[in-house]
Amino acid sequence: MKNKLYILTLITTLTIFSACSSEPEMTYADLGSEEYPQKFYMEYVPCTYGENWSVENFNSDMLPEWQDLLVETNSTLVAAYGITFEGDKPEDAAGDGFWQLVWNSKADAEAGWETWEGYDKTTEWAESTADILACGSKADTFSFDAYIRRDRDALGTFDLSSFSSDYQQCSYNEGQGADELIAVIDQFEAWIEADQNSLGAPYTYAVLAPDYETEELDFFWGNFHQSAELRDAGNANFLATGMDVQNAFDEVVSCETPVNYNSGEIPLT
Repeated sequence: MKNKLYILTLITTLTIFSACSSEPEMTYADLGSEEYPQKFYMEYVPCTYGENWSVENFNSDMLPEWQDLLVETNSTLVAAYGITFEGDKPEDAAGDGFWQLVWNSKADAEAGWETWEGYDKTTEWAESTADILACGSKADTFSFDAYIRRDRDALGTFDLSSFSSDYQQCSYNEGQGADELIAVIDQFEAWIEADQNSLGAPYTYAVLAPDYETEELDFFWGNFHQSAELRDAGNANFLATGMDVQNAFDEVVSCETPVNYNSGEIPLT
């Protein structure tokens, strides 16, 4: 069993507190339907800073060759992001952060990894740049079915070069499952769309169903804001006007305290 994935945050738009245990046979994968047309396969590769780590060294000495290797391996990768802890990393964190990979499907991800790990140049690149950033292999990666209910930019266009992300791991309360969660998300969507709740700032969220063996959670909930300041403002607004939605969430799921991340796009080209 893999260790707990620390892609959590300290405060989220949904401040859901812990309660009862979940029924292990229930998974968020039940949500795959026309209600959730945006389904992706997301992977989080743990990475550790090398002795020569810097943003400048990454951009000049590591990124260009990675982009070239994507072309050489005919990669179908959709997007990539770098994720680092906003504050101190947890003592048992898998690394200093994650290299997030977004694919259209699990089949694309498996084929991409098979080609990547079977190509000599990718191994040479990883070894030659380990003093900047050393990242895990497919075996070290945390993989998820990702369900995204809304258009990322519906509330304002994100600047993907730098934004705030947070995740928390959640489990269904006894007798609760995907149908009940969908119903609460419907309430949350109605709250988001209400004019009086708009902050005029980008926000979206995702639900991640783990594609690895775990008894620790049923899914991760992730929130995405343009900045930590806007995240805090959104949280305060939700706590002031959305407690009916929060109470509904509390009846369905129990979530651990989240952890905040600084995120940024890693361009594919």
